[in-house]
Amino acid sequence: MNNFAPRIGVAYAVNDKLVFRGGYGIFYDRPSAAFINTVFSNYPFLREVEITVPSGGVPITSAFSGVPTNIPLNQWLPFRIVRGSGATGSYNIRDNTPVFVDSRGTPQGTNCIVTTGVNCTRGNIAETFEFRAIDRNLRTPYVHQWNVGVQYELMKDLMFEARYVGTKGKNLLIATALNQGFDLNDPNTPDHIYERFNQAYVAAGSPNGPLNAGSTARLRGTGVAFGFLNTVTGRQDLNLSSANGTFINFEARVPILGFNVPEALLLQSRGSSNYHGGQFSLTKRLSKGLQFNVAYTFSKSIDTMSTDPGSTAGSGKPDVPNSGFIAQGDSRNLENNRALSDFDRTHRFSTNFVWEIPTGGMKSRWVNGWSVSGFFQAQSGTPFTVFASEPEIANVSQLTSTTRGAGGIYRPGFGRPNINCTADQAVSTGTTNNLAVINSSCFSSAFGQFGNLGRNTFRGSMQKRFDMSFAKNTQINERMSFELGFDMFNVFNTVNLANPNSDLQDSVDFGVITNTVGGPRVGQFRAKFRF
Repeated sequence: MNNFAPRIGVAYAVNDKLVFRGGYGIFYDRPSAAFINTVFSNYPFLREVEITVPSGGVPITSAFSGVPTNIPLNQWLPFRIVRGSGATGSYNIRDNTPVFVDSRGTPQGTNCIVTTGVNCTRGNIAETFEFRAIDRNLRTPYVHQWNVGVQYELMKDLMFEARYVGTKGKNLLIATALNQGFDLNDPNTPDHIYERFNQAYVAAGSPNGPLNAGSTARLRGTGVAFGFLNTVTGRQDLNLSSANGTFINFEARVPILGFNVPEALLLQSRGSSNYHGGQFSLTKRLSKGLQFNVAYTFSKSIDTMSTDPGSTAGSGKPDVPNSGFIAQGDSRNLENNRALSDFDRTHRFSTNFVWEIPTGGMKSRWVNGWSVSGFFQAQSGTPFTVFASEPEIANVSQLTSTTRGAGGIYRPGFGRPNINCTADQAVSTGTTNNLAVINSSCFSSAFGQFGNLGRNTFRGSMQKRFDMSFAKNTQINERMSFELGFDMFNVFNTVNLANPNSDLQDSVDFGVITNTVGGPRVGQFRAKFRF
């Protein structure tokens, strides 16, 4: 009832050749319900449990396979923890520790006595929980749209038109990472995140105590104790936990322990978009057997996310099945995700014509009715993003697995690297594959932080095609006619290249264009009977 959507349009004819037009309106979107339909699968209504080996009885709340065994974090976990059985990934409960704690870490219930097994539960570790949530302040997406234009008749049957069109999207739906991990170098990281590791890595909570097994002395630097991480900034190595390059486990740095990182999503209405375009056209109405239209658009589209969560995947971007896309980059700072839209095309030129072939006044139905028509289009390519999809990179297990320079540790399935050269150098021929159009050596890992390479910073190849059609229309009588035609699509068999593979983790095809768009030349015959 409160979705007020006014619309207004004006037109003013200066004379019989010149007309000014303008309009403004607010339009509300009708988004897909696919994301909302996934909420029913949230725990405890529906839960699929995948356990580690050996198999056995697994409590449904045992959801912490990603938490390192040498970090006693159970006092912060809001669910019951099982005692490890020796299987890979098992979690060991400390002696005399409460099995149940609330979301703030307050002990609930009786302590577990590991030595005797009293009040402890044995079993294997299940995987972390998937979760879908909807912002309680969700709003209806809407768009402001406006346009102004002028039409001028150059001569009889020939008109020129120029328009400016603008749109501004507000409250657009966007899926953000509800459980995005924190960077230990970020001064805005909450103290309780540091506290987990302070007590885990410093024996007895003492700044000068020995570090636990698996951690490294370089974390303490020059007298800086790892036990006081909340006082240290600008130290990328603080995101590391061992000398062999292992990151401090990503799933232990999330706001809500036990929830899956890439599958814990929050649907919000925080997205925005802008479009500005200049549209020009020259139109000749049908006269003397000829009509044509020539159009050119110069435009720019910017947004924080180009796809409605819940819609189908596209543009080669990572997606989450049945729930649409996750915002690329930092979900805590969506403005850094603001960039050219996936569908942005700076230039677009098109023209079409229909010519009824003159017959010199002959009246024969076999001579009259011949026509030829055509359509030509040329347009800029669409933007694309260089990213790293390898889950091991995003979940941050081993630095040694980032041999191709994939970066970013906050978005599983979408790591954002650093770019270390100019744009011209980045699109030159790669050194590892002479077919590549992107130079992989220009990108490097951004360990412990988001890389400096933005979203949709590269643009694909331009595309063009020309279609033609020949037709013969025979009038049988006043009510019936028969048309026979031949159509040819992509007359010159132009090869239009798709965007290259932009996944840094693909060591074989990164930077290589492996697909085309639009298809090859195709011809078809057609027959049509009208009555």
